[in-house]
Amino acid sequence: MLFRRFYSIRWRLKDSCPVPKYDTGCTYCTPDIPDDLPIDHETNLNKTAAIPTKHLFVFSKTPISEIPSKAELVPNSVSNEIIKYKKLYHTTTQRVTISNIYLNNQKSILDSFDPHEDNQLVMLYPDMKIIKFNIQHLDQFVQRYLYSKDEVEVYNPFAKTKKSNETPSSVIKVDPSNFEESQIEKDLILTCGHTKRDLRCGLMAPLIVNELEKTLKDSIQDYYIGEISHIGGHAYAGNLLYYPKLCKSEKDFIWYGRVSPERIQGIVESTVKNKLIIKDLFRGDIELYK
Repeated sequence: MLFRRFYSIRWRLKDSCPVPKYDTGCTYCTPDIPDDLPIDHETNLNKTAAIPTKHLFVFSKTPISEIPSKAELVPNSVSNEIIKYKKLYHTTTQRVTISNIYLNNQKSILDSFDPHEDNQLVMLYPDMKIIKFNIQHLDQFVQRYLYSKDEVEVYNPFAKTKKSNETPSSVIKVDPSNFEESQIEKDLILTCGHTKRDLRCGLMAPLIVNELEKTLKDSIQDYYIGEISHIGGHAYAGNLLYYPKLCKSEKDFIWYGRVSPERIQGIVESTVKNKLIIKDLFRGDIELYK
């Protein structure tokens, strides 16, 4: 009798990150971190991240280093407009994180989808879809891809009725023709480069991306590599996210902290190629993988 595994990839555990095998030219480079923004090298990273059950990556029109500190306050952006529908997707049974990303080959990716100025391109995990749609249909997008029915609350006759300006799910009618879908067929590797949110990640990100490109140069076409907006834990910079193309659930979302260029070769060899979670870098719950 076959049993469904709790998580899709057979992840194994590794205590620490292997040392580099060679110097790419900047493997041992370190950014000049200001004294008043030290990196925390002491805290146990286990369970320091609120890893979501769904992660929506929005292709940013500007580099991550140029995004304001609070990306969700940028007018007419997905991050801003989607807030009004939060009650439909962020529930007691589902945690959704919405992030902006800027990939190294972003222009060619966008050109391949021929997006109109008003169209938005996003990646949705673990659904493993690239979706193009007009931002005016954002309510339909939420209903179609993110909606989650909350658990029924126990009736409390003494509780005050809460007023809400949010759109109820029942009034949103979805036209599937408003959405174009493609399957995600590459691994995704991102590092936080949100300079205007925290300088530590902003300084570390270019070095990490550069080392990733050099380490993966012989198979670079198999990966999406780039920067992501704020994901929390700037004190543990650099922060690196690895989402393999075989993602089936949030258990396949690998979040690392204290990543420097010196650790990239070890991460690629251990985690990307051999699906080994490096325990002393992992910001998720290590107990779920034992």
